[in-house]
Amino acid sequence: MYADTDFWLALLKDDDWLADRAEEVLNEHGDELEVSLVTFVELFLVEERYSFDRERAVTSILELADYDGDKSTVYQASEYVDEGLNTFDAFHAALAGDAGNRIVSSDKEFDGVPLDRLALESE
Repeated sequence: MYADTDFWLALLKDDDWLADRAEEVLNEHGDELEVSLVTFVELFLVEERYSFDRERAVTSILELADYDGDKSTVYQASEYVDEGLNTFDAFHAALAGDAGNRIVSSDKEFDGVPLDRLALESE
């Protein structure tokens, strides 16, 4: 069963109105839960609004649900957010790491992380 971000937020937030139901679902279906990379992207985007620990949330979700992707990609994206990249660039950079640490982009933000950027802009 695919669990979207609303489910995880209900568990992560201190006072979510769906927390009790989310706990029930977790207890009844905990061994069936699945997430995707999109879940983590959305989670990173709303993190500041709901004030939860991103790393702890990622670890908890990965312990509770099946994820077919490379878990290190999510943790690497989290590190890139800590280094100042926005959520989308952080995931692009982490995925580029999976592709040999190379990225083609005009975004100079990637110059601040350990990637080999092929500049798209003219020199």
